Amino acid sequence: MKLSAVVVSRNDNYGGHLNERATYALNSAIHTYDEVIYVDWNSPTHSLLYDIKDNLQLKGNLKHFVIPPQAASHLTNFDLDAQKCCEVLGRNIGIRRAEGDWILSTNIDVIHPKREDVEDIIRINGDNNMITLSRREITWDEIKKFHGGELKYQDWDKLRDFISINSEKREVYEKIVSGDDYSLINCCGDFQFAPKHIWNAIHGFEEELIYALFTDTNAQKKAVMHGYGLKAIFEPPMFHINHGSKGWGGGGIADGVNKKTNDQYRAVIYQNKTENPDTWGFSDVEIEFEIF
Repeated sequence: MKLSAVVVSRNDNYGGHLNERATYALNSAIHTYDEVIYVDWNSPTHSLLYDIKDNLQLKGNLKHFVIPPQAASHLTNFDLDAQKCCEVLGRNIGIRRAEGDWILSTNIDVIHPKREDVEDIIRINGDNNMITLSRREITWDEIKKFHGGELKYQDWDKLRDFISINSEKREVYEKIVSGDDYSLINCCGDFQFAPKHIWNAIHGFEEELIYALFTDTNAQKKAVMHGYGLKAIFEPPMFHINHGSKGWGGGGIADGVNKKTNDQYRAVIYQNKTENPDTWGFSDVEIEFEIF
């Protein structure tokens, strides 16, 4: 069984300490999954990956796609209000090209569970469900304290073992709007995991939703509309590296990175089956990538 993970980000230091958060996240992902696809979307200068690759424990399973600003602008129809790091398009590019039997859509600041724990998720929950795993929080102070006041990237696995033992479940349920039975948990998009046939059936994330917010809930509703199950789970431990007050509010709206949100009723209440074409993920476009 082959497992893939798709991560989308942008080299803009969103939330602060982005390079450091990304290093912990990608090291844990490289260790857990057979294939990790990083899509760098609309970075103003160069890909975030080039700044951190010397601190990554690379083993030939990291695929690197770059969508530069000119291409990003074209793919979002030159809409100035489009999400700066357009998650629906970036994620679909990665999901469409992923080779895994199971594909994870996740974020750049997550410390991932162990391989055996992810395999347990599959074994327990079956292959006809989209699964979202509730995150737990860890702060920079906790990370530095564990490392003796420093950031020791090479010891990311020892950090994970320690915080897994010394953390509690985070059971935070959420509804976006009245009638929403699809969000399930707060921040469901940190870990959305489904077999490839479900992602293919729903045609990934809804590509019309190029603004901030509600896209993760939308994907979960699409899975249900296509006849699949939807489950929220709270084990195994999976950690979000807290980046403080800057950036809270969701989608970069609170700190002004993004100016416009998707309509929550269009994204959640009025979504039925997918409206994406068969070419979702720009599957008719050849996009070069490099492997690390």
